[in-house]
Amino acid sequence: MNDSAAPTAVRATRLAVTGAGVGPESPLPAYRPMRAMTTTSLADDAPVAMRERVARGRLTTPLPYGVQSDYDRGERPLDLPAVTLDNGILRATVLPGLGGRVWSLRDLRDDRELVLVPARLRFAGFALTDAWFAGGIEWNLGSTGHATTTCRPMHAAVVDSPTGQGLRLWEWERTRDLVLALDLTLAGDRLIVSTRVVNPDPEPKPLYYWTNIAVPETEHTRVLTRASRAWRTSYSGSLDLVDVPHPDGPVDISYPAASAASADYFFDVADQRGRSITSVEVDGHGFAQSSTDELHGRKLFLWGHAPGGRRWQRWLVDDQRYAEIQAGVCATQLEHDVIEGSSQRSWTEAFGATSLDPQVVSGDFGVAAGAAAAAADAAAPADDLEAWHGRWLADAATQPPRARLHTGSGWGRVELALREQDAPAGLPFPQVDDDSRLADDRLAGRPVGSTGRPLLPLVSDRWQRAIEQAPTGWWRSYALGVTAHLAGDTGSARDHYRASVAAEPSAVALRGLAVLCTDPDEAARLYAEARHHDPHTRGLLTEQLQLLLDAGRPAEALQAIDAAAPALREHGRTRLLRARALHALGRDQEAADLLTGLEVPDLAEGDIAIGDLWRQVRPGKPVPAHLDFSMTGDASTA
Repeated sequence: MNDSAAPTAVRATRLAVTGAGVGPESPLPAYRPMRAMTTTSLADDAPVAMRERVARGRLTTPLPYGVQSDYDRGERPLDLPAVTLDNGILRATVLPGLGGRVWSLRDLRDDRELVLVPARLRFAGFALTDAWFAGGIEWNLGSTGHATTTCRPMHAAVVDSPTGQGLRLWEWERTRDLVLALDLTLAGDRLIVSTRVVNPDPEPKPLYYWTNIAVPETEHTRVLTRASRAWRTSYSGSLDLVDVPHPDGPVDISYPAASAASADYFFDVADQRGRSITSVEVDGHGFAQSSTDELHGRKLFLWGHAPGGRRWQRWLVDDQRYAEIQAGVCATQLEHDVIEGSSQRSWTEAFGATSLDPQVVSGDFGVAAGAAAAAADAAAPADDLEAWHGRWLADAATQPPRARLHTGSGWGRVELALREQDAPAGLPFPQVDDDSRLADDRLAGRPVGSTGRPLLPLVSDRWQRAIEQAPTGWWRSYALGVTAHLAGDTGSARDHYRASVAAEPSAVALRGLAVLCTDPDEAARLYAEARHHDPHTRGLLTEQLQLLLDAGRPAEALQAIDAAAPALREHGRTRLLRARALHALGRDQEAADLLTGLEVPDLAEGDIAIGDLWRQVRPGKPVPAHLDFSMTGDASTA
């Protein structure tokens, strides 16, 4: 690694950007994942060990996290907390308030941006708790999908590094009760990120981790890694082993823009040392990622040039285009490894510019991939990276942070107090004035929720035992109801919800009863009562309308919409449901008029509801391009 640079300087700053805020968390617990897995079957030649890892560790709910779906498509001036790392060669801009995302990585020598920097901050429903935005370098710990922490704050502080100052990011990931810590610094022309995942508990847990890098895409962008095969998922439901770069015919998938359908390619690189992946342009300039051996997987995600993929790109990044290159613990993102009890896993990654012979770039895939790997290794030699990691792990990883730059959540402190444990070395968790303070009620022996603000249920086994011993109250019964609900014990869940409502009626307990109710009339009554107690939570209105429409009661759905507050009534999701109701009533022209200019901010990855409804109200007419979000396609065209 080139060390002919000034010492790394870390500085807190602000980032001015146009876009939308992520909005508040929903108070409604998610009883299932935000969306179903698109891959449901494995090829016959999938190894036994892979099948075991695929079967392990799926989350059935994002709880105890709340859903973040109340963002919009606004274009307001935003002023975000940021941290820069600068050594005169590279400048990295990090957003500690948004999952520690590396927003920008700029090569100062030729004033070139190495990753995709979106022109606007746009959210969409791609993450485990909904809100996600494209761009930069993202750190994903938890389970298949974009992490629960990706749009939440992280703790950040200055630490010492071998090349000057470094930036430490850390947070307690609550679905797994694991601690994620990243130390970032600059070494010459490379951003070096050393990561450790700490399991504070004696029991082993599933481990999922992937680094996701958005790179600019042109018609000539080529993605290179040393592989002749890859596991492909393409929204068709299966994971298949294919040849690369030509999985099905003449299309070369190493050129992301050449492919038609959206797809993931998980390259078969497990037997390699010094793994890397590179995105490069026709002029030979590009970006490379490499790592120590602990990160076994490398992936390319491409949107393809079919109408749906192009529409999603415009939805996320306007007129920009991008692909994603990624690195993870397992070979694919369907798999979960294991982190043993009271242990940690760690690795180091290097990110930076690369330069290749343009003729090699446009030539034979194997030759080009070999040249890209050699260039990545020359910039950050595998032996040097392993040695850096060893020194960091032995000393720097656990050094106390110096100046604190940003505050994450208070849940690390609360979880450690529950366990009566000290914080992992070098990772202090302070008290924070957020929803974690409500859990202090339980730790102090007070009725939880006595402050009047509903705390989302805490669903781990440790919290379950603590809640069972808590003083009687509406929240205790409600939380026990949610846990029983998630376990499939519907009888106990109903009993707990009813006890909660008897103690103190609440929208969340009434909604729990409505979700479990098999009688549409009774469910509709319960939703109406829940909305009486909480008329402002949009998720309640959405669920009420979906229930009425599914029950064949579109006129009542329209009445509920008209009675809602203007902000809820005019939301894109509500307008989509209004269009459904109008169609059910035979008022297709009105439905089509609504759909024509419709924007649904919380549209989810793979959601084709708008296009499907258009086909119903305008049979025989093609779906307008701005309404076509389909990501499926003929896999034979990649």
